[in-house]
Amino acid sequence: MLLNRGQSKLHLLFAVPAAIFTAGCIFFYISECIQAGEFVGGSSRSGLLCGLAAGSIIVFEMLLWPRKAFRALRLIPAKYWLAAHLWFGLASLPLAIVHSGFHLGGWLPTIFMLLFVLTIASGLYGLAVQNVLPRWMLRNLPSETIYSQIEYVSQTTVDDAHQLLLTACGRRDQADLTLNEAPELEAAKTNTVVVGAVRQAGKTRGRTLETRRVNQIPADRDALWNALDEIKPFLLEGRQRQTPVTDPQQASQWFGKLRSVCGEESDAVIDILEGMCDQRRQFDTQKTVHRWLHVWLPFHIGLSVAVTVLLTAHIWTALK
Repeated sequence: MLLNRGQSKLHLLFAVPAAIFTAGCIFFYISECIQAGEFVGGSSRSGLLCGLAAGSIIVFEMLLWPRKAFRALRLIPAKYWLAAHLWFGLASLPLAIVHSGFHLGGWLPTIFMLLFVLTIASGLYGLAVQNVLPRWMLRNLPSETIYSQIEYVSQTTVDDAHQLLLTACGRRDQADLTLNEAPELEAAKTNTVVVGAVRQAGKTRGRTLETRRVNQIPADRDALWNALDEIKPFLLEGRQRQTPVTDPQQASQWFGKLRSVCGEESDAVIDILEGMCDQRRQFDTQKTVHRWLHVWLPFHIGLSVAVTVLLTAHIWTALK
């Protein structure tokens, strides 16, 4: 659920009624408190109204969960469900506080209110990260890919690096030729290789495939193949493996030393290898951000279920 100008009409559709209804209930409660000369409790007319409203909203909030299972609930588009879930969910907290008469009472209302506040807080956290982190990733992680495809893309990157050196340097061991390398050798005859490159079109940045022509540099063959051996574990597994290129600062120094060992004609190849390592670091950052984006949801759902159970118990004890 995004909070931006493009979604303003959608949010106002539910935020305004929720705010008006909540303000009306609170005004009714304040009026009754003034008449009574004290804070009235949940058994008063206004307190009962606020309690019924808050409880009904909690039940409505939980309908978002079974929506996926029942087709009848899918008649309303998901964006409307989420907007209503957000604004009426926020409105339920002040209604519940007013219903309590600004005191917690026994252990059941206390636990209920504590878990209810945590539920609202976890939802606000989810709303915040969903609005902030994807935009941050778009600006700072141009090599971002589909999360479930990170390992596959990493393996493809290693294959691209192998093809790159095969094209530029030739096979490491001229006596070693496998069937898998035969197609690569055919492609190497054109001195071209397909690599990932970060490009920008207007305000949009992303990784694209680029065909680049590389020069033959057999003189640096051993140094470049050895370099690939050292960075390959990092390209495949990321920061789980400690290599000379795991840390960005150390990687810059390591590639600087590699350039000093190789000739200037190898700089283009080294730049591509360095870019591959930077891409892998971005994948690692993407994994961390992905956890931040989704770790709140199990807690939010679990707290919501607990609040619903305690609400049922609270209603039962109140009726008794």
